[in-house]
Amino acid sequence: MHIYLVRHTLYHNPENIYAFHLPLYLSPEGRKHAGRVGDWFKNNVSSAIPIYTSPIVRTVQTAEIIASINNFQVQTDERLIESFCPNLQGKKQPEDDEVAWKMQCADSSRESSESTQKRTVKCFQEKLAEGKDYILVSHGDLLTALYYHLINKSLVPCLFDDEHIDIYIKRGEIVEVQVLEDGYHIERIKV
Repeated sequence: MHIYLVRHTLYHNPENIYAFHLPLYLSPEGRKHAGRVGDWFKNNVSSAIPIYTSPIVRTVQTAEIIASINNFQVQTDERLIESFCPNLQGKKQPEDDEVAWKMQCADSSRESSESTQKRTVKCFQEKLAEGKDYILVSHGDLLTALYYHLINKSLVPCLFDDEHIDIYIKRGEIVEVQVLEDGYHIERIKV
């Protein structure tokens, strides 16, 4: 059995704002990238599998592009929604990435990594219990928190700081999780 984790692709954000739950649409580059992700599934998965996605526009669009190439069905799942940070949502991000992520990590209104991990793991395990292959399309924080769980690594306070950025799931990245009798074989795929 295989489970695939896919982070949404690049979205249009010319104002460089903190997106969180805002309905930002995929950029032309993001749409092309989602098409490449869909092509990867077309070339590597032989049967139709369901896609479960966050209800936020950028993930739904990513999922729909993948689905259209492969004749997969898409269903939203609220547990896959982006973490929320009402104090920062819609505000302009600092130009310096390090300052921007430090602001996110320090904001007291931001949903914790533990909370996002709990709901994402619950969704993952529920679908796993069905015994069928599937795809989860979601956001960087959620998929990275789930990835920490799958590799048995303790969560860190800030998933995307300089020390942990190599673990953070990138836009359009596919994480293929092969379910084995004694655990998982995990491969990260960039397309």
